[in-house]
Parts: sequence; C-alpha cells; structure tokens
Amino acid sequence: MKILITGATGYIGSHLLRYLNKEHRNDLIPLCRKLPEHFIDWKNEFQVIEADVTNLNELTEKIKGQIDCIIHLAAYNDVNSSKFPDQALMVNGIGTRNMLEIAKQCKCKTFIYFSTLQVYGKELHGTYTHETCPDCSDDYSLTHYIAEEYCRMFSLRYNLNVGIIRLSNGFGCPIHYKIDRWTLVPGSLCLSAFKEGRIVLKSSGKQNRDFVSLDYVSKCVDYLMKYGISGFNIYNITSEKLFSVMEIAEMVVSSAKTVLNRDVEITCESENPVHANKFLVKNNICETLFLTKPYDKTRIRDELITEIEKIFEMLKNNEGKHGPN
Repeated sequence: MKILITGATGYIGSHLLRYLNKEHRNDLIPLCRKLPEHFIDWKNEFQVIEADVTNLNELTEKIKGQIDCIIHLAAYNDVNSSKFPDQALMVNGIGTRNMLEIAKQCKCKTFIYFSTLQVYGKELHGTYTHETCPDCSDDYSLTHYIAEEYCRMFSLRYNLNVGIIRLSNGFGCPIHYKIDRWTLVPGSLCLSAFKEGRIVLKSSGKQNRDFVSLDYVSKCVDYLMKYGISGFNIYNITSEKLFSVMEIAEMVVSSAKTVLNRDVEITCESENPVHANKFLVKNNICETLFLTKPYDKTRIRDELITEIEKIFEMLKNNEGKHGPN
C-alpha cells in the first residue's frame, strides 16, 4: 500500500510514521515543507517529498502516480493559529483542499484527515457524539472545521472515501526532542519541571481533559486503512476517561523524583475554574472497527507515567543541546 503522510515531521505524524513503518511493509511517503536536520536519515529510508501544502502547483509537480491513502496532518497548531489566523486559514483550510485535489488526481482510495475535539468547544461540558453540532470558539477549531467541510464536499462530489479524526489530547514522548510541540500537556509541564524545578499553572488545575495514547491513535489509523472507509465518516478518538491538569502535574512531580531525583513544586496562579468540568466524548471508532476501547483509567494513568518518564529521560540525555526553549 502506498501511503502519503503530510505533516510527517510533526508530533503525531512522526509517531504515526514510525508505527506504520514498524508494523507493515508499506510504501510510506513522508511529506513536509522542509525536512529538518534531525530527520535527514529519512532520505535513506523513504521517498521524502518536500512541498508546501498551500502550493497546489508544487504538490502536483512533486506527487506523481497512484496513492492508495493520504493521511493529512499538516496544520497550524493552536498557538500559531491564534497568533497568525490568516496563515492558519491558508494552511488548515486551503492546504487541506489542495491535498484533496491531489487525492483526486492520484486516484486515492482513502483520505484520512486529523481534526480536533475542540470543534465541539474549548471547555467541554456534557455528552458529545460524532453527530454533535460543532461549536468552534477560536481560529484553531474553526479552521479545522472548514477543512472538515472541504473533506465532506470532495467526498460527496468525487466519491472519495474520507475519514475525519476528531482527536482528544494525544500523549506520548516525542520521537525527537527537537519536535516543537512543547506547549502540550504533559510535555510542557515536564519541560517546566526540568528547566525551572517547578510547575506554574495559570489556572486552578481543576479543568479536565481526555487523554489518549499516540500508540492507540496509530492503531486506529492502521485499522481504518486495513478495513477500509466507505463514504464520509467522522470518528472521535478518545479514551472516555478524564484527568485533571492537576492530576497530570502531580504525575510529573512524582516522575521527576523518580527519574531526576528532583523535588518539583506546583504553583497555581488562579483559583479558576472553581469546579471541574465533566464531559464525555463517545469514542465511535471502536464500534466501527471492532476495536477494544483504550483501557481503563488505571492503565491510561500507567501509560501517562511511562511516557512522562520517557520525556524526562529525553530531556536529561539532551541537556545543554539546542532543543526546546
């Protein structure tokens, strides 16, 4: 199977590429705007394509032949979407449309687009399913939803099989320490603990999040390709279990003691939110693919701690190098 992965050098994309490369003998094609030095060895293993997803002419010129599946992850993250909304609209919106054009041209059978759970809202309350009406509250979620609608349009107009993945908080130790997603929890808390010896939360830490491992996410994508997608589909990939930001911070403190033999304190700069938000986003990909749900809360906690410890080991082994700021 010939699989093209955009955003392949990013946090999720690099993890997914490694998973698919290990599990199967697929013909994997990483696509990125410019291959970073820390992944230069990929050129010896993969047919790397360097192209800008906002430039359709460049994509058409560089992507040739039939592609069986496109996994589209290239996007502006939440931080940059807020800072540069015009570019976020171009990359997340038009960039997705361009990749859909490539899918059409390359007679692609399957198109998988990574969206976000934030299309349902910033701070979730109540129960959500894949049929819940979106309630976008910032540029990040809105541009992802625009991309989803482009996917819907192409699916209906050109009979393209599309799977939209609305992902909750994916976690896992980065493939390389220079991957610039150190704003995500728990990585951001680990970095603060490692560099400053403390964790400063701008909130009370009571807000809840749904965390799901990137290994599980990769397995879901693998199953989607293996068993096929028909028509247009939206999948919530969640654990259906909640952890507060404070709980994650406490895991980081405990792991810092284990790995670094360092005491780390937690400081909250606000008493808000006063109450924890309670929500459930139902994982519908399991019933579709006959997958087991991603474990119970105890196992997810154990996996979180394992990945947090790996992050600390990575930071310790690369201390003093040019890495995350």
